[in-house]
Amino acid sequence: MVDYKMIVYFYLSDSLILSSGLSHHYRFFSQSLTWTEAQAYCRQAHADLATVENSEDLNLLMNTLQSAGYSSDIWIGLYSEIDWKWSDAYTGTGADYRHWRSDLNEPEFESARQFCVKSGSGGNWWDDDCALNLPFICYSGKEIHHGF
Repeated sequence: MVDYKMIVYFYLSDSLILSSGLSHHYRFFSQSLTWTEAQAYCRQAHADLATVENSEDLNLLMNTLQSAGYSSDIWIGLYSEIDWKWSDAYTGTGADYRHWRSDLNEPEFESARQFCVKSGSGGNWWDDDCALNLPFICYSGKEIHHGF
């Protein structure tokens, strides 16, 4: 005999998951580290430096900073070894999302040593020297946000 309660449960569960938005769970750290040190810390204590797949993620990241009362530059997980890529090796949908600071013609690779990306208070990104000490933002995977 078919258990209809179980079928309804699976149907509703699938519907909730499919209709739910997934976004990163971000955590800000005010301690200033180099990009590589920040990456190592995030990988040890969380998942990695922040990955930003779309404008919703960017807004969430900016809200995290605002909630912490911070409004200056931070390291995020984007870097370059020839092509720009995310620290966590993310290559799925949104992996090519960028929010470069266009008024400064970013990225510019000034002096051939700007291979890491920082985000400013307005959410715009620019490349900079990975040896700079800056606060940073980690993420701990993704959370499901239900639309109800």
